[in-house]
Amino acid sequence: MNKEQLKAKLEALVENEATIRHKLGVAISSAQVAREELANIGKPVISESVAADLVEQLAEMFRDVLSNADPGDLNPEFGLNGNEIYLECIDVSDIGVSDHDINGVLEDFFAIEEDKDEDETRSVRGFGDENLISPDIYK
Repeated sequence: MNKEQLKAKLEALVENEATIRHKLGVAISSAQVAREELANIGKPVISESVAADLVEQLAEMFRDVLSNADPGDLNPEFGLNGNEIYLECIDVSDIGVSDHDINGVLEDFFAIEEDKDEDETRSVRGFGDENLISPDIYK
């Protein structure tokens, strides 16, 4: 092959590579969508706003639990500095739960969809129109 033929072959291979890379990207994206759909099969579907309301309510419940927690559950550690006793730390790992943890639990049970419209009535899909949940229920 001469120089011009090699240049033409290289250009064709580069174009082929770009096409294949694009197809690979589409295939990877499609596979991810399929994985998410497979993971959500059979899960009830709720909107993000309903999920946020549930997380907020659960978080409030846990805040109440923490505020009423027995101090013995806090595992305090004290230090001594000369004649002074001070609190080094309080371990709340036995009773603390974050919003992220609660949301993770919800994602195990629900397929959480992005809200389509903030003014829409929040509903749990898949249970029929008789089970629409009005936003007023959360007030």
